[in-house]
Amino acid sequence: MSYRELVFTVVAETAEPLGDALLELGALSVTVEDAAAGGYDENPLYGEPGLSPDVQAWERSSVTALFNSEFDDSGSSELITDLLISLKESGFHLASPQEKIVEEQDWVRLTQSQFAPIQIGERIWVIPSWHDAPSDPNAICLAVDPGLAFGTGSHPTTHLCLLWLEQQQNLANQSLLDYGCGSGILAIAASKLGAKPVVGTDIDPQAMVAARSNAEINKTVVQFVLPNEDALELAAQTKYDIVMANILANPLQVLAPALVNKIRPGGQIVLSGVLARQAEEVITTYSQWLTLSVWKESEGWVCLHGALPKAKTTSISSPIQKKTFRFILFCLLVILLLVFGEHLSRNSLLPAIAPRVDGSSSWIAVKSFSLLNRIDQKLCVALGCINRPVSDFAAWKITSATLSLEKAREGLKNAPNQSVLEVEIQNRLAIAVLIPNLEISLTDAEESELKSIQLTPKEWLPIAWQISHPEFLLKGAPSGELINAQLPLSLPVNAAGYRVRVLYPQ
Repeated sequence: MSYRELVFTVVAETAEPLGDALLELGALSVTVEDAAAGGYDENPLYGEPGLSPDVQAWERSSVTALFNSEFDDSGSSELITDLLISLKESGFHLASPQEKIVEEQDWVRLTQSQFAPIQIGERIWVIPSWHDAPSDPNAICLAVDPGLAFGTGSHPTTHLCLLWLEQQQNLANQSLLDYGCGSGILAIAASKLGAKPVVGTDIDPQAMVAARSNAEINKTVVQFVLPNEDALELAAQTKYDIVMANILANPLQVLAPALVNKIRPGGQIVLSGVLARQAEEVITTYSQWLTLSVWKESEGWVCLHGALPKAKTTSISSPIQKKTFRFILFCLLVILLLVFGEHLSRNSLLPAIAPRVDGSSSWIAVKSFSLLNRIDQKLCVALGCINRPVSDFAAWKITSATLSLEKAREGLKNAPNQSVLEVEIQNRLAIAVLIPNLEISLTDAEESELKSIQLTPKEWLPIAWQISHPEFLLKGAPSGELINAQLPLSLPVNAAGYRVRVLYPQ
């Protein structure tokens, strides 16, 4: 049995509707590929959260249709002519396709031949089910077939994570979370190397099906849960000795607070899916919690590793010493306020000593600041200083930033590449703080900046919030205020990433 293969080269917008039309005209299957694949103009499409392309095709797409004369009339010499006429009636004006005869093969065997056993490090072997296990008695074999989810051990990012696990000498009884587990290969390997308990999670339900099946095949005990299952394994209070995430650079940065929150003090984090040129940016994102460094590099990809600092231990006398030090500091600050005047010193002193609203500051700091704040207000009344909010960059925390396509919103239906940036930002200090500008940088796949947008508070703050805070330009945002803004953006055609930061104009 042979198949007749027809390849049409079309623009991106035509690829999907053409594929549907070919299926209606009798094609057994249709595939869409980059017409420039393997060449200088190859253009990869990334599916990172918030950055999925609007058109699921390439600028020049190859649409391949497969026909078989045993099931249709594709053996006719008039097939191409009739096909082009039918497509023209449906609105497609196409040049004649390239034609190729594909002979019948053992497709299963051909596919399996592409996946040989993979040795990683000294002990780990990833072995598809149709291959025999190695004779080495010390080998740790992972039975994983290519299937519904990413992770067969062949990609450099997965390989690096498996190599890191293989080289650890103290995995026994250490808890591990595999965030974005895909096929579950990393969690399964960790379990076979002695880690316990091991948990895997992924936003894709199909990945959970594949991971649970693979764990059963490998006779390992791994708990796989979806993030929306409200499982105890993903509860805020549940921490892990090791957190491992093999995804992509942008999601790793967006998920940084969540991933760090799952590490116990002194625990480790392993990140992969990061290109070498993206490493410094990811390291900088995590620097507010821990120090990351490049553990190994392979084929342009890196594996990053770091450890969350342990909680500091103090001696019996340290609380007294700290209390005395804070009292002395408090007295000095009061004297400074009286000597130099509240108007000259408050903008730098208040944000420096203001506690945070997340409860991380000690009760001594909270009480001292509360007293100082009352004195500050009375001094301002007595000395006639302007009681205005401070401007402090460190006060603001962007708790989330998501760029998603918005087609259904009224007034944006016909806007090309129209998106909405959803930003959640919070004043973390126990004082009112002036509202900053927002700067949005749009980048291409090479991390080069395409467009920079700077929005003043009046431009980015929600109208409802401005109405409820009519004096916000003078009084700023109250302590702990959480602001949710939805900002419509017009994206450049080749936009592939974004960054959001706060700043005060010079």
